[in-house]
Amino acid sequence: MNERVNLIAERLWGVIALMALLAAGYHIAQQGWEAGKTTLIFPGIAGAWYMTRRGLRKKLSANQESNGQDN
Repeated sequence: MNERVNLIAERLWGVIALMALLAAGYHIAQQGWEAGKTTLIFPGIAGAWYMTRRGLRKKLSANQESNGQDN
């Protein structure tokens, strides 16, 4: 169950990062680079959370396998 929750959270942050990147790209296309470059911070933060969740899930999965716990 806990592994499933971690996988859902990882995918959620991936979708959020992708949506933020698309929105930032649209904003940059409409307003220009100078006005829109600061919007890239949001996909950066969401991408960092995605990578953090992914690393956490993989670490927990490897830890469970090394301890012999199968769910």
